[in-house]
Amino acid sequence: MASILDKVDAHDAGDKIILSSDDEATLKYVVEEMRKEGAQDIQAPVKVGGKWIASFEHPGMSQCTVERIGFEIIIAGPTEGSVLARSGEFRERGALISRGPEQENGTCKLYLEDVGARTGNTITS
Repeated sequence: MASILDKVDAHDAGDKIILSSDDEATLKYVVEEMRKEGAQDIQAPVKVGGKWIASFEHPGMSQCTVERIGFEIIIAGPTEGSVLARSGEFRERGALISRGPEQENGTCKLYLEDVGARTGNTITS
């Protein structure tokens, strides 16, 4: 039996999950189902070329914690994908991965160095 999801492509874009479909009604239905399941930061379907595109926040991001110790940023979360997604905003501002992602006591951790703060160029608030 065919699933409605067979008509929708999903792409993991780091901090977002991007959905695309040839059919607007199908995509709107899937987006509404994702909303019911707790998806955050949903971008409603828009037509791009011949496809309909929608996105929402990567689900693991909200489960991550961010801790700062000096110039180090430690992101902990349930999966490698979630910590990498959560680190995106820091990496966009110049933070560099110094270690990880790696498993520590059942939690995935990623260590970043806030290079901008170290050099006096504040990149994080």
